[in-house]
Amino acid sequence: MPIFRPKDRLDDMADRNRATFSAAHSRLENGATCGIFPEAGHREERRIRRFRHGSARFIAGALQRLPVRERGLEILPMHLDFERYEGYRTGARITLGPPIAVLDIPGIESDAGSARVVLSQRMRQALLGVAVNLLEGPDYEVHLAICRYLEGASGGRVNRSALDRAAQAITQDPEAARRDFESALSAGFRSPRTTDDFAACGRWDSQGFTGILPHLWRLPAWGIFIATTGWWPRVAQRAAERRVKQVSFRTTFSIPLTMVAVSLSWLVLSLGSAVAWGHPAMAPVVFLLLRLSQHMAMPLEDAWLDRRGENRVQAHADHPFIRQWCRPFA
Repeated sequence: MPIFRPKDRLDDMADRNRATFSAAHSRLENGATCGIFPEAGHREERRIRRFRHGSARFIAGALQRLPVRERGLEILPMHLDFERYEGYRTGARITLGPPIAVLDIPGIESDAGSARVVLSQRMRQALLGVAVNLLEGPDYEVHLAICRYLEGASGGRVNRSALDRAAQAITQDPEAARRDFESALSAGFRSPRTTDDFAACGRWDSQGFTGILPHLWRLPAWGIFIATTGWWPRVAQRAAERRVKQVSFRTTFSIPLTMVAVSLSWLVLSLGSAVAWGHPAMAPVVFLLLRLSQHMAMPLEDAWLDRRGENRVQAHADHPFIRQWCRPFA
């Protein structure tokens, strides 16, 4: 549901926003779940931005409706990130925090301005508890590289205390941290903003090379997947790099493009098979076969991408930046 801001330059902006809020409140009355993006924007950096008070206003308005109060309203902080930055986005990492207390805020049901401020602060603090919030400015990429290494080493979400200790070490000697990080890039590591090199290094340090043999039985399905639609993510990524200047919006372009292109490819191949075989029933059969092949191929595709990344960074795994700025926090 769209929310309009002054920069949209609409004469009826307030009326449109009221209509959006009303529609969302009606859905809450019927037991639906609403997702809110309280930072009012999107950026490529993994940091929590300053909250706008519109989300608090939306929650306060919902609490003014009797069916919502009777049903109960639970506000959960959620952090969403992809498990890998390259290739197929095969998995998302979702972290949920405990519910945020709301009803004890004075004036929240009457939508008082002070209540909005308190609720916004609570929501931001709750999100900080589940999300990655890295240093800003020139130290951001240094902190991000360490974060990606720790994610690779742990195989999942990084420990927040480890990131805090890394941030403290960086701020104590930022020049040395930046110098070693730039040296790592010169040695062969690619940017942690768009690649999985540092995650691959952390994974290689903790477990060695990712095994391919356990997934070889998936090779026939992987061959079908690669031959039919497995190349679409790479095409979409290259198209995004050419057409979208801001890195943070490239996935916004490439992921929907990949989803639509893969679905259309399956549809065309299914209909073409039905025509070639002269039997309409072949269309759903081929469509399901292609979908099943993709599902079966993904673990092998993931293992292959991980192994390729580990091969790429193995020669640089003992770089001073890894030794001094990454391994101590793993």
